[in-house]
Amino acid sequence: MSAETRRQQNVRRMLAGHHPSLPHDIAARAVERGHRMQRRRRAARAAAWVLVLALIAVLTVWAATASPWEAGPRATTPPVEGV
Repeated sequence: MSAETRRQQNVRRMLAGHHPSLPHDIAARAVERGHRMQRRRRAARAAAWVLVLALIAVLTVWAATASPWEAGPRATTPPVEGV
């Protein structure tokens, strides 16, 4: 008897046996779990958007105050003393 035939017989034997009964509230639990997952995803998405908007606001304020697009001051020589 090959290994494949043995596996097929094992599967047939398991499927032919007694099937365990499911809890009567399994559908309600599945629905509640789905709602929880959906709420968590929605909260995570909202938190990500808040983080992105806060990052944009901080970047805008920094750019307005620091003016990074302008050239910095030129290096000058110190004043000559004792002349």
